[in-house]
Amino acid sequence: MGILWSAGKVISSDWEVFASILVKDVGTKLGKGVDLSEHEVKSAENGGAFEYQYHKISGKQKLHDDARVAHLFFAHSDNLRKVELRYVDGQTLDEAFFSKWLHEFPDPYKQRYRRSVPFNWVEKNGKLLMHLENGEVMYPETPAHHAPKLQRG
Repeated sequence: MGILWSAGKVISSDWEVFASILVKDVGTKLGKGVDLSEHEVKSAENGGAFEYQYHKISGKQKLHDDARVAHLFFAHSDNLRKVELRYVDGQTLDEAFFSKWLHEFPDPYKQRYRRSVPFNWVEKNGKLLMHLENGEVMYPETPAHHAPKLQRG
């Protein structure tokens, strides 16, 4: 697929391409906003938080958009030898985080409003869609109405 990484790091657009292939969501993004048409894609090293950034002008709208789309969380470790993909719907994240973040949205502020979703919260509340270890992929059973359908190769 041509994902580019160096020393265990993958740039965010590569995670978006990988997610796009897995959930068959090509996206419509030409600028800032939701990463794919119906999915926001986040990544973090295993145990690290998943960061969300909101621009001072469009941030409030982005928070509303985040509440209506699905979220895909890639956790990786061991120089990308282990990767897990989890799914959380926007409404669940809205109840846990986004509504609070919107209420606390600073006005005015300098440039970006940064918040994060803890790894442990995603691990506990997210639906595991895929586990990749040393090049071997495992897809756990996933009810179709709870998570996006992954393309199996």
